[in-house]
Amino acid sequence: MGDSAFVSADTTRIAEFERQSAEVIREFAAIKDEFGRINGELLGAWKGSGANAYKYETDHILEKIGSVEDVLNAINESAVKDIRSVYSEVDEQLGEFNRNPDSEEGE
Repeated sequence: MGDSAFVSADTTRIAEFERQSAEVIREFAAIKDEFGRINGELLGAWKGSGANAYKYETDHILEKIGSVEDVLNAINESAVKDIRSVYSEVDEQLGEFNRNPDSEEGE
């Protein structure tokens, strides 16, 4: 491998995903809060079977949407954490290779 070029592993995209996850969680929570506020006002003034059907549907939609926070936290705690671990391991190996490019494993 003596003729190999310097090799690196860039983890900035992973860090960016984690940072953006926090932003998405905040934005989604704000959207749900505003949706709840608007629905509360609407349903406070709207009575009858139409209002009941609307409330049923919006409750169902919110239930199906679930929590973006739970989903992103699960991704960050499992897949992203594993990816970071593997990247760190590879980075250490590449660092060793870059310090000693002429030594082959097993020599």
